Parts: sequence; structure tokens; C-alpha cells
Amino acid sequence: MAKVHDRGGRLDAGPINPTEHQYTIWEKKADAISQLLSQKHIRRVDEMRRTLEAMDPDQYERASYYERWLIGAESILVEKGILTSQEIDERVQSSGFGVQSLGQLKTQNSEPRTDHDHEHLPGDDRTERNPSEVRIDAIAELLIERGILTADDIRRQIEFMDSRTPADGAKIVARAWTDPAFKQRLLADAKAACAEVGVDASGMNHLVVLEDTPSVHHMVVCTLCSCYPRPILGLPPDWYKSLAYRSRAVVDPRGVLHEFGLDLPNEVEVRVVDSTADTRYLVLPVQPAGTEGLSEKELAGIVTRDCMIGTALPKPAAEAVPA
Repeated sequence: MAKVHDRGGRLDAGPINPTEHQYTIWEKKADAISQLLSQKHIRRVDEMRRTLEAMDPDQYERASYYERWLIGAESILVEKGILTSQEIDERVQSSGFGVQSLGQLKTQNSEPRTDHDHEHLPGDDRTERNPSEVRIDAIAELLIERGILTADDIRRQIEFMDSRTPADGAKIVARAWTDPAFKQRLLADAKAACAEVGVDASGMNHLVVLEDTPSVHHMVVCTLCSCYPRPILGLPPDWYKSLAYRSRAVVDPRGVLHEFGLDLPNEVEVRVVDSTADTRYLVLPVQPAGTEGLSEKELAGIVTRDCMIGTALPKPAAEAVPA
């Protein structure tokens, strides 16, 4: 029987909310710490997923995306004896904000939350800090004191992810459109080809580029979590991580595409590819007709993030005006 985090195939998940938000500092810190724990071989992806599987279904549904990451990371740190729940709770309480323990954090919300439903920090007013922010700060402080991480580790990881944007992926697509030999290298060894254009994809175990054709359109999802080519496209959009997209993409791809404003002809096959902990995917869309005379830079300008996930197509030729 599928666990709560395994969303694929649930048609009753509802419509996909395309709203996105700017990541808060605590969310970036939670992301950075989770990635660093993985890089230091303290946390494996399968362990993180196990913590999600262990969550009560109501807790999972109510928690925001990074609240789940926080709960998972803390559970692993405690399980491995690196930190204790008591010392984290004490550090949280010493902050003076009266923040809940992890157990209370798991059940603090009385209404279900969507993955973009976060409390946003109003500038420097620290009295408005939410429980998750204070708790991740407490964990960060303790990990630094233990010598497991440094403040510079966390800062550099956040800066690295802030520097990753869909413009990197667009540059790769544009080069493939203009250089057939590069495209073949990209399809054969995507990570090595990315390095040719100055994009560091080495952090991923395996990267596969999916080439669209006039008769085949690819769409990428991660039904279990949010596996995504982050070094190429940056952090995934809220809708990609949402329960609705993860649930419906594999069983109702055309319905999902319709919600994104993309209706493909019936003769075009839609292939949905499910990302894994080991393999990430990047869609190489078909170059729009009439754009053959554009420069590589101009072509990159018509490639959006959603084109490289497969929920959109590059702008038609009429909108692709040379710079």
C-alpha cells in the first residue's frame, strides 16, 4: 500500500495552484542544512524519505514543504545520536519566543496547508519569527557548535542555490538548438556537456536530457518528493512540489497541461517521466519554427523554466523578436 508521500495516481488531489512565493531565509537554511548533511554522508535520500513515510498522514498533509524537511532532518540527527530532542528544545526555548517542540510542530496547524502556504518574514521584526524558523536556527547553532557544519558552509550553500537559475538551463537548450554536435554530446553525456557551457551539474548523480520531437512531448514529475535538476534550474517551483501536481501528473498529464494553458494535438504522445533520487531530467523542447535566424543568446531568451520541465512550450516565432 502506498505511503502518504507516494502521490502518483491520486486523481482526487484537486487543481494545481500555480502561485509561487519567494523563499524565506529559514526555508533556504533548512534546504542548505539538508543538502550539507547529505554531502557529509550524514543523511541519505532514502533515510529522508523514510522519515516522511513515518509521518502521520494528517501531519504530512498539513505541514508545508520545508516543515517536512525540518522534521525529517531533525529526526535523522536525533536517531543517529548527533543531537538530542531535549537540547534542541532547550535551545529553542532559550530564544525567548516560546516555540513548540518538534512533536508540537508536527501538529500545530489545524487546517491543511498547501506547499506555498508559508508565513513570510516581515523584514527585521524578530518577534514575528515563526516556529520553524526558530527551530532551524537552533539546529544550525548546535551543528556549528559540534563542528559538524560551519556558518560559512551554510552561507556558501545558500549562495550556491541562489546563483542557480533557469537561465543556466536555457543556455544549454539554446546551444543544443544551434550546435548539432553539442546536442548529441548532451544527449549522450549531459553532465559533461553542461560543463562545456560553464554549468556545473556535477552535484547530481545522473542527468538525462529528454529530447522532444514533433510527435513526442515529455513532462517531468517527482511523485515521491521533489527531485529536480537544481544545479541547472535552481530551486523547484511551488507547484512542482505540490501534492496536486505530484498526484495527477502521471495519470492525467493532458489535464495537468491544460491547467498550465498547454493543449497538445491528440497525435502528440505525452510521456511522463518520474524523477528519482539518482536521476534528474531536463526537457529539450522543440525549437519553434521561425526562430532559426536568432542568435544563441536570443534563443535562450525564449526558453522558460517550465519549457524544461515540460509544462510549457517555447514562445512561438511571432513573440521571438531579435534583440
